[in-house]
Amino acid sequence: MFDIEKARNKGMDERTIKILQDINDNNQKEESCQRHEFEHEKINGLPKYRCKNCDCVVDVAFVKGYWRGLEHGKQ
Repeated sequence: MFDIEKARNKGMDERTIKILQDINDNNQKEESCQRHEFEHEKINGLPKYRCKNCDCVVDVAFVKGYWRGLEHGKQ
């Protein structure tokens, strides 16, 4: 998690602060979800996946690792 107050104290502009806060918010959603259900979508022209349960947005590498973890957990 990014320390927003520390970033402000270092003089980061508010646009950057907003990006850091959005990353923190997305990470918090992802970490608190009981079980992800990802749907493919494009965000700013890039392939991304959004969880139907928690609304976090991740890339394909995260989704593949998540699915692999679920498969390994079944054994």
